[in-house]
Amino acid sequence: MRSERSKNVSVHSSYSNDSAATPRFSGTNTPVEVRGYDDTVDEHLRAARQNIFALTLHLVKEKDNAYHLARHDALMTSLAAIANYHDSPSHLLAIKAVAFLTRHRLNTKILAFKQRYIVPAIVHGTSSMNDSSRLFCCYALQNLAQDKSCRQELAVAPGLISALCERSRKAQSEEERLAAISAIKNLCDEPANLIPMTNTPDCIATLMHLAHGMEEGITDLMQYRACDALATLSHWLRKIATSGQALENAKTKQPPPKTLFVPSLQVVPFNQWK
Repeated sequence: MRSERSKNVSVHSSYSNDSAATPRFSGTNTPVEVRGYDDTVDEHLRAARQNIFALTLHLVKEKDNAYHLARHDALMTSLAAIANYHDSPSHLLAIKAVAFLTRHRLNTKILAFKQRYIVPAIVHGTSSMNDSSRLFCCYALQNLAQDKSCRQELAVAPGLISALCERSRKAQSEEERLAAISAIKNLCDEPANLIPMTNTPDCIATLMHLAHGMEEGITDLMQYRACDALATLSHWLRKIATSGQALENAKTKQPPPKTLFVPSLQVVPFNQWK
């Protein structure tokens, strides 16, 4: 009976707690309030909280556990809240736990669509002062972006593409930089993302800079993935440009002309004198 009751405890309830051991839960549809989360003189309490997050991190490293824990609303809301709280010693543990949850392919839709606090927390985590936090945020976005059904949702998330571009340019760690570039590459595989990618300032410029590979620290693999991303975006542009003529040729059951897939490179003036 006790375990059954614990399943029904929701972080979205109006539950309040006057104990200093547990931060207050706010009202409906809001994440856990974390202001002053670690502002306590009780060292044992602070250590206990860190141990709880460390235990959660150990649990999510097992595949079956990761599947079930990603569907626990109260846990996910708490992870998102502490992941957003960069000053907390538990911040890195929360970020890592979320990143490990993305390793399960059946979790990606849950994290992107149902657990609405997770993606904003990851995006915010890319600006963390902790190097490992930024790295695991990029890993998480890379895994989420590999799911075709999540790519369009991720691309329109506020600040996500800009954050990945910034980490692709500024990251000092090779692993972090590669993870950010790989996440961008995954997002490029969705045709609908052509618009948000081109509308994001510096996105194309970042990919071109990486594709040139002139800067020290850009590896061959980084350069390749940047080139792959640009080639994919140009592929979607060509598909859009040729779709009308290709449909007309399909109706007449004729192969499209070879000139359809190459640019004319001819200028088009308006009534210029010769």
